[in-house]
Amino acid sequence: MTKTRQIIYAVVLNRGFLLFPLVLISLLVGSITADDLRFLLGHMDTHGYQRVIDNESTITILLIGFGAIMDGRKIFSKRLLESKNDPTLEQHSALNATSEYYGFMLIVIGIAVEIVDQITRYLRTFDIDIMAFEAIFSLVFNVIALIVMLKAAYRIAAIDIEKHQL
Repeated sequence: MTKTRQIIYAVVLNRGFLLFPLVLISLLVGSITADDLRFLLGHMDTHGYQRVIDNESTITILLIGFGAIMDGRKIFSKRLLESKNDPTLEQHSALNATSEYYGFMLIVIGIAVEIVDQITRYLRTFDIDIMAFEAIFSLVFNVIALIVMLKAAYRIAAIDIEKHQL
């Protein structure tokens, strides 16, 4: 294996590679959600609902994108295990399982929000006004996503460094 590949694998497999962006994305989602709540409570009108819905695009991309990165961690560790033929790398399984589970959860939440967005966008073409439902649904899922991300960050941080880290 080339030196460049080893460096890439070492970075990607480091749990800091998961924790740092996870905390940043959690802070961003929390900030956007708090801002949306403040705005909605002050402007319970079409403009307020539209602002929340527009912010959901950003959150959806973050959830699905980072969820895919978390879910795909196992691919890198498997390749490194095969290339180094080092059985001690199998100890990454707890971190892989945690990362895979919570990554998949973030993908599902992001896709659920996007599905509701697409359905309500379609219904609006028939002059069915359900923007309030969509905005509230989005906020509820933002809170669920925050809980999932914080739980994932805790679980990843709590894994024994000696046994599950490069």
